[in-house]
Amino acid sequence: MALDDSDEFGRREDEPATVHRLEFDVPWPPKHVASYFIQGPEPILIDAGAPDAAAEAVLREGLERLGYEPSDIAHVLLTHLHSDHVGQVSTLRDAGATIHAPAPALERLRADPESLRERIDATAREAGYSETDRASVVDDLLESFRRERRLVDPARTQPIDPTSTLVVGGREITPIPTPGHEIDHLCFETALEGSRALFSGDVLVAPFRPVAFHVGLDREADEAVDAYYEAMARLEGTTATCVYPGHGPVFDNPKHVLDRTRARLDDLVEETHGALASIEPATALSVAKARVGELRYVAPVLDTLGALGTLEDRQRVQAESVDGVRFYRTS
Repeated sequence: MALDDSDEFGRREDEPATVHRLEFDVPWPPKHVASYFIQGPEPILIDAGAPDAAAEAVLREGLERLGYEPSDIAHVLLTHLHSDHVGQVSTLRDAGATIHAPAPALERLRADPESLRERIDATAREAGYSETDRASVVDDLLESFRRERRLVDPARTQPIDPTSTLVVGGREITPIPTPGHEIDHLCFETALEGSRALFSGDVLVAPFRPVAFHVGLDREADEAVDAYYEAMARLEGTTATCVYPGHGPVFDNPKHVLDRTRARLDDLVEETHGALASIEPATALSVAKARVGELRYVAPVLDTLGALGTLEDRQRVQAESVDGVRFYRTS
């Protein structure tokens, strides 16, 4: 997913002086992730970068260029708990920052790993993974869960109520629940330099549509795309004029990007329907392969599961289970 046509979205070259972007390298497209430093009496960082020594160096060097160091950051707000957004939480917490994260996400981190393993295994089986492939996929997803729990440490993190305005460091911030990419994802809207800014994490990105990871391969994986549409509907109410995303350029045309994201979701749904029609009856795994070709990652399967769930809700496909495996066909 290359960063294409970014100029179309009104890239900001004149960001307010109170906000500074820190950009970290990651090994997956689009090869970077952004955090945002908000100056003030109690400086705030939105998201916390990647989880490696190179990212810690980027954090320290980026703050130093601004005349700060990690101990100056009073609060860290996390949009969601994917590892590329929480990687430097321990560095910042050890330096004295208070870490804030969506309350439902912290509760999910307290889940029993073995119960989670059983649910992921059952969903992977339904999706069409073989026993051997299932074991590998389940292990990978559980390792991600354990890594995120280790990085964030829910017992030492302040919960954010998704339904209430948050006051952090004297700044009023409105959380907006925006599921789909991640079930407990929050965007943050606040006043900056006389206008409104939206910190959109991974749910609203100009150059591409982020994957509908939602719950991964946990139960309700097939609700991912419907949830993403719900997130877009909620963001219609934003009064922000500038958007600070976790990937891609800062932009000042949120309505246009909302429309583009919806259109890309529509494309995903139609592509999935067409792929199913070409091979039906078929599992979600087979449909994903028909849609994108070789599957190197679980992401296309999660997109496909979500799209099939949307198509089933719209009564355009139907499914039946045979020995724990779900087979879909067009209606």
